[in-house]
Amino acid sequence: MQPVVGVDVAKGSSVVQAFRTRNEPFGKAVDIVHEKSGFEQFSRILDGLQAETGLAPVIVLEATGHYHRALVSYLERSGYTYYIVNPLQSKRAKGTQLRKVKTDAVDAWHLAEMYYRGDVKPHRTWEETFTELQHLTRQHEFVTGIFVQAKLNSRALLEQVFPAYEGLFSNVFSATSLMVLARCLEGSTADWIEVIQGNTGRSRSRMWASEKNDKLKEMLGDWKEARHSQSQSQALLGMVKLLLTMIEQLDELEQQMEEVAAGLPEVELVKSIPGIGTKLAAAIVAEMGDIRQFSDAKQLVAFAGLDPGIFSSGKFTATNTRITKRGSKRLRRSLYLAVQCGIRKNANARIGSYYEKKRKEGKPYKVVVIACANKLLHHIFAILQKGLPYQV
Repeated sequence: MQPVVGVDVAKGSSVVQAFRTRNEPFGKAVDIVHEKSGFEQFSRILDGLQAETGLAPVIVLEATGHYHRALVSYLERSGYTYYIVNPLQSKRAKGTQLRKVKTDAVDAWHLAEMYYRGDVKPHRTWEETFTELQHLTRQHEFVTGIFVQAKLNSRALLEQVFPAYEGLFSNVFSATSLMVLARCLEGSTADWIEVIQGNTGRSRSRMWASEKNDKLKEMLGDWKEARHSQSQSQALLGMVKLLLTMIEQLDELEQQMEEVAAGLPEVELVKSIPGIGTKLAAAIVAEMGDIRQFSDAKQLVAFAGLDPGIFSSGKFTATNTRITKRGSKRLRRSLYLAVQCGIRKNANARIGSYYEKKRKEGKPYKVVVIACANKLLHHIFAILQKGLPYQV
């Protein structure tokens, strides 16, 4: 049998247990750190095992959040053969033991035993571009979440400090509005025409900017005469500056996403579906990865966690079933948004008609949207497999 090394990955370090063959350990379990010295120590163990057995060892490790990525990157650079095990699969394998023992050394032993039993299969791999796009889309989602919360907090402060300002711009949180508001709170007496006209583009006339400027000066006079809390004004100014910074970050992330997505034809194919834009298409493709890893649409649906959980025992069969939600929650969220965009104004006729059909059957809104997301995922799988754009 081929020599195997089981690796139990943790934060900053891993426990390594090498085996010459099944149930024949090569030395004791060793703790290595995820640094250059630890990787060199790991390399010496692998070289010693290969020198004694005459065969290249196989490394088996468990996907542990992001902690395993440094070790995987080292193994990739060094050319070692490795397998990444799903945590659910390894937990199920550990549960078959009669004695309940949980240590890092035992976990590393179990991972090697899974390989000898034939339970370990090649893990999914994809191009580095997919990983890069995934990082960008997730960062964009994170910053967007903070941005939304910051807008809510800013609006609450604005209603207390400067309530009349909300009627000046149609979008209070546009870049132009925020820059003008920051100047107001800082007490600047500069002419607002240049500020307003310089950030709205050529589509805005100077007369429009002048009207805004006159109205703003009148509002500022009333605001200065009114009593307002200095601490609240400073807090609002801080939130405005934070919002401006996040707008710049989001613009930069969106630009990077477009550059990376340009190298993936899958993004353009998904964008061909009505109701799906660049950001949504990038998020869907980033979470799915290479479509070739799925043999059929059902596997992709299960990966997204949109497959129904079936419960049947004896003569009883459950009638109300929920989706498993065992897959990627970000992929589910993106599909949910894509369906909502598709049924709005009937942008996607196929999804829209399916939505209307299910609603007429009396199904609740969320149940129907999830059913539409399932169907949409089948459409995405089909166009990516064929390499053809969506056809209405």
